[in-house]
Amino acid sequence: MRSADLEGWAEDFSYDYYRRLLEALRATFELRTLSEYRPQRPSNDRVAFVRHDVDVCLERAVEMAELEYELGVRSTYMVLPDTPLYDLADERDLLHLIHEFGHEIALHCDLSGVEPDEPVGRDGLTPSERRRIDGAKRRLEELDLRPVASVSFHRPSERVLEGPRTIDGMVNAYNPDLLSTYISDSSGRWREGAPLESILEEADADRLQVLAHPVWWGAEHEPPLERFAAVADRFDASDPKTYEELVSIYPPYGERIDADRVLA
Repeated sequence: MRSADLEGWAEDFSYDYYRRLLEALRATFELRTLSEYRPQRPSNDRVAFVRHDVDVCLERAVEMAELEYELGVRSTYMVLPDTPLYDLADERDLLHLIHEFGHEIALHCDLSGVEPDEPVGRDGLTPSERRRIDGAKRRLEELDLRPVASVSFHRPSERVLEGPRTIDGMVNAYNPDLLSTYISDSSGRWREGAPLESILEEADADRLQVLAHPVWWGAEHEPPLERFAAVADRFDASDPKTYEELVSIYPPYGERIDADRVLA
């Protein structure tokens, strides 16, 4: 994927804009964590779920969690137990701080690299994928963050999208109810357009899921590549696993690294 292929709205990723986004959500919807999702509820309820996939940096997640706490908003932070970019055991204090702000800590699970040729069950998962999910859940629980009640997938395949409502006892962020009305800032761009306008357009929806990745946000607006680089440049991109992970999350950063290497 080249930079030019990334389309969508990316005009303001400042914390001031994020505050406005949360205020618009709160004016229209009841905000809940993913673990509070229920398939059945009164027909006049309008519920929004704010979710954060923490792919790169727990420090940025803490900043966002504190901002939400100041506004009285509770959201769901999905973290990866197995990533070259951060170590949950080493940064346990940051996780617990997010939890102390009133937010849900949940599982962000990477299913890449598991056996590709196994039979797929009724839940859309293979036996190896189920084992991967169970192992990741247990590692998160070992950090005294029980219960782990929600799950999302890191770089999800088409097969796991719109899967069952629950997986291994956890609410599945990609179940059809939670994808029926959904906006996301993946790759540092809102593909649905300006999120404030999207929220107003979806004001009659009974469910809305908003995915905001902490890595794209800061005190002042910066374009996606500059924002991502400000965090990613702290890592040793000469390490193959680190390089692969950074580039898989945001391919334009790989173009930048590769260009720098040629010039060097």
